[in-house]
Amino acid sequence: MTSRAPMLTLAALSVLALNACSTTAGAEEAPSGTGGMIEMAISEPCIEGSDSQCVSINGTSVVLPTSFEEAGINDSSVAEDGQNMVDVTFNDEGTKVFQTLTKEAADAGVSVRLVIRIGGELQTAVLVMNAMTGDQAQIGFSSEVNAQEMLEQIQAGS
Repeated sequence: MTSRAPMLTLAALSVLALNACSTTAGAEEAPSGTGGMIEMAISEPCIEGSDSQCVSINGTSVVLPTSFEEAGINDSSVAEDGQNMVDVTFNDEGTKVFQTLTKEAADAGVSVRLVIRIGGELQTAVLVMNAMTGDQAQIGFSSEVNAQEMLEQIQAGS
């Protein structure tokens, strides 16, 4: 059974969906794991090619963040709905990072993006319209990215 809270409003071409959701384990679900980490930062949008620090992440150009905060994960699994997504449940410290950064991004409006890095690679830059209050998120990837590989990167905590 899945329950969903309102999703973040994303930029038009964004490939990330963060939402408060919870799933209960079933015999036919995708493999899941425990532990891991993703990295998050806040960044300003930029015009592609305008600066050497301006990078494009799945069609969204942002200034490359100088530092990222680690968000620890208690549990993660490939989403069972057939989409190219990973469900994550943050640990206590990861929840604080997630909530703080989504609040900061939402408060800044359209002038910043939440940038997520997994396994040392930038994965998405999201326009956050509402701060998240839960400890769970669903991260969606472009069709070129394999959700199972991303799950393994998250669990490796690299």
